[in-house]
Amino acid sequence: MTRVLFAGLAAIGFWSVVSSGTAHFRATWSHWMLSSGVILATAQLDGGLVEGVGGIVLGLFLVPFIANGASHFAITVTPPALLFILCSVAQCTLPELARGLLLYGSAVVVAFMQMRIAIAIRFHALTIERKLIRDATHDTLTGIHNRGWLAQQAALAFSAARRYRTELVFVMLDIDFFKRVNDTHGHQVGDEVLKAVARTIQGTLRESDHFGRFGGEEFFCILPHTSKETAMQCAERIRQAVAALEVQSADAVVTVTISIGLAAMMDADGSWEDQLKRSDEALYLAKQSGRNCVRLSD
Repeated sequence: MTRVLFAGLAAIGFWSVVSSGTAHFRATWSHWMLSSGVILATAQLDGGLVEGVGGIVLGLFLVPFIANGASHFAITVTPPALLFILCSVAQCTLPELARGLLLYGSAVVVAFMQMRIAIAIRFHALTIERKLIRDATHDTLTGIHNRGWLAQQAALAFSAARRYRTELVFVMLDIDFFKRVNDTHGHQVGDEVLKAVARTIQGTLRESDHFGRFGGEEFFCILPHTSKETAMQCAERIRQAVAALEVQSADAVVTVTISIGLAAMMDADGSWEDQLKRSDEALYLAKQSGRNCVRLSD
């Protein structure tokens, strides 16, 4: 009967209508009630605390799945432990009390170590998960976002701009004569140029803008809530900043320029890919116009 009563009290922790506490508190409450029910029910039996201490300590091995730190562990374990000590003092001889406390204390230590291991495993798994997410959305060399992430953001930005009738500009950027840099100075210097250009472009943009490496020496910017005029001014600042950039190699200072093509969203664009295509065409026009310039799609 005692165990049934305390099981009912434990169930309150899972009944959100009655218990409005956090998930951790509800789990702790349920552990308190279930453990107390087992201890009191065992104590009612003749010699129960002596013979049944093994069954009592089994409940401690659920604590690592409840507690999320040392303080929470102590809060979860302490009330049932005090109840066990009080019942043992009242019923057991001194040798029996010492044996029971030793067994119970050892189980507490083991449960604490299990909790620490579980926390370490969860932290390690979370770290790996975050790294996998970052690797899936970022370019390994430059550390900026990659093409897959840009495609997702472009689709979202296009959909939002179309729905709320706001302005949206796509910007394609390409380093001029980048192959010449690799051929003349080597791929290591070329990599440093890519990273320096990426940092320069990113430092020119707003926090609300999306930017990443589209592939090779091409970069892509998504400028939401931006007019054509403002986007052209931004692109010109990027062009000038990249032109002023200097990358030191072993035997020379390397400078590069960049060509930029822009496309503002139009009613004729059926998808974000259509707008992207127009920005790419504007980039091609910038290349044909002598490079190191900015061109806007009609």
